[in-house]
Amino acid sequence: MPTIRLIPSTYYLSNSSYLSVSNASNMYNNTDNTTHATITNSRTSTSSYYAYIRGFNFDDIPSSAIINSFEIKIKGNYSGGYSQNMYLYNGTTAMSGSASAFGTSVVTRTFSSVPTWEEIVDAGSNFGIRINCRRSSRNTTAYFYIYGAEIEVDYTLPTPCTVTSTLSGNGTIQPSGAYSTYEGTEYELTITPTNKSDTVTATRDGTDITDQLVAHGVGNTAELTATDVDTVDIQSGSSYASYCIGYTAEDPYSSSSNMYASDEGYANYSFDFSSIPNNATIESITVNAYGHRESATIDSTHISQIAIYNGTTKISDDVDFPSTSSTLITCEATTVPTRSQLDNVSLRHTVGYYGGLVLGITFTVVYSTGTGLDHYTYTFTTTGDATIAVVIGGAVAQDVMLTKVGTTYKTVITGYKKVNGAWQAQTDVSALYTYLTSHQVKKGD
Repeated sequence: MPTIRLIPSTYYLSNSSYLSVSNASNMYNNTDNTTHATITNSRTSTSSYYAYIRGFNFDDIPSSAIINSFEIKIKGNYSGGYSQNMYLYNGTTAMSGSASAFGTSVVTRTFSSVPTWEEIVDAGSNFGIRINCRRSSRNTTAYFYIYGAEIEVDYTLPTPCTVTSTLSGNGTIQPSGAYSTYEGTEYELTITPTNKSDTVTATRDGTDITDQLVAHGVGNTAELTATDVDTVDIQSGSSYASYCIGYTAEDPYSSSSNMYASDEGYANYSFDFSSIPNNATIESITVNAYGHRESATIDSTHISQIAIYNGTTKISDDVDFPSTSSTLITCEATTVPTRSQLDNVSLRHTVGYYGGLVLGITFTVVYSTGTGLDHYTYTFTTTGDATIAVVIGGAVAQDVMLTKVGTTYKTVITGYKKVNGAWQAQTDVSALYTYLTSHQVKKGD
């Protein structure tokens, strides 16, 4: 069974005024590494400041992989630091999972009571290890030495299979030809006619699948600003939430005010999607927001973050405003709604006891319609080898011969017939068929 050791590629500091990192690339290794990055706490205080080690390369695991087991580890030590356990986080939101604190000697710590693999992958680039970089005493500089971190994953790949796609006519298909994949994975074929008015038909293993092709029009873009806002559990500054209505993230309202909650609250921004046709296919949603946080600290009480919602369901990752100075951040929908669902989509700005404010929003929807056709897609879940034959326009489909192997029909690429006592390859399948059917075949031949 294959094993892979996923490693981090970035970090985030809860306070960049008092925490700093040198030789950061040294901690972007697994725990075999022998050189370290250094996180320095320069404030004459025993207050807690946090470093988050993030950016694990989940995409290096094949999407079809079956995860058997995994371990999360980090290697390091400290000088002048305070002994405190390390925890797993999704952004600045705590997840299950902890590991014992570092000591003054270099050690590798393994996390216990960790989340499920699905929870970790869903967190994506926001998944990280939080280290409390607190000083042991206010007059002693704390240094935390990080040698590396990893998620060691043991996985199994399902049965391999091949999907072969062919094209007759003017246009392109992607992928083209033989494509290696695994049973149980999703396969998507993109068909782009040169002449957009040409008819497109297709078969899979000889069965017509034309009615399963999905047409996509030329991409259209709608850029919207917030039209209304509802606030929930905001303790102070709820009226400030409306400052950004009608303002884009690129040309925002100007204010240094903040709204905040006694525990956690939010402002829900709504948009007018009536300009997008009812028959549109939503391709993507991207939101730019301009705003700030009240405190540079990011933890369970210091919150100023945005996320896209479809009703009460979050369809994006949380994105934190990084600074007390207003800046632009970007949030993208990871689950794209249908056109009918789009009317329930909103942008939520969540705040804590220490909050923040949004001053401008640009909500961008990319969509297509049946007019202005650009391409087709065909998607299915593989169950074994398959052959897809696409015909564009008035092209004449090439003769294809199939032979049954076990329970699956496979395309005959090259057939053979006997000529003067010797078997000769026949690339013209129709000629081979003519030969076979124009001779009387006797039992035992």
